[in-house]
Formats: sequence, C-alpha cells, structure tokens
Amino acid sequence: MKHYILCALVLSCWFSYPKTFVNLTDNPNFIQNTIDRRLSEEEVLKRGLGLLATEVIEKIDEIDLRKMARSSIFETSYGFRWKMINVKTGKIIIVKVNKNFELISVRNSKRRKAI
Repeated sequence: MKHYILCALVLSCWFSYPKTFVNLTDNPNFIQNTIDRRLSEEEVLKRGLGLLATEVIEKIDEIDLRKMARSSIFETSYGFRWKMINVKTGKIIIVKVNKNFELISVRNSKRRKAI
C-alpha cells in the first residue's frame, strides 16, 4: 500500500508541475549576446574586414606579414579582435581594434605585454 501511495504521489507531482523549461533558441525574439561573435568568411569578405586587418598589421613594424597566419576575426562589444601566429617561431599575437579599425592593442598572448 505504501508503494502505491508513493507512486501516486510522484506521478501527481510530475503531472502537476508546470513546464517552465523553455528552449530560448526557438523564440524568434531571442537576442544572442554579440560579445565575441565569430564572423564567417563570407561576412569578412562582404564587409572588407580582411583588407582592413591587413592594413592595421602593416602599420606595426615588429610584425612581418610574410611569416604570419591570421585566425578568424571576432566581433566584440568594443570592435574586433583576432590572433596572429608567426609560422616560423610559433609566437602568438592578439590584435584588438575598435569599430573604426583604429588600433587598440597588440600583445603577446603568453606574457600579456604590449609589443
């Protein structure tokens, strides 16, 4: 008898509990946080961000563009960021620019110092 009462209590709680879990991605009004959003290659080409990123890097004397590989460009709340890696030495550099592609910072990823 105790088992039947326990089962009935569990089932009644199961059915009477309101369904509050909603998948937010199904909601058309759901706004995704755009902080650090990875841009697709088509979007980078359409907006001309690849060319602007190259122009920013060419202005920095310590970076030899022929030896560097660039990661994907991420859109952040302040502008854009990407990583550059020297294919010969393995040194990783993080570049941040504002929305107008004015250089904010260039730093080594390991030491957190500006170049």
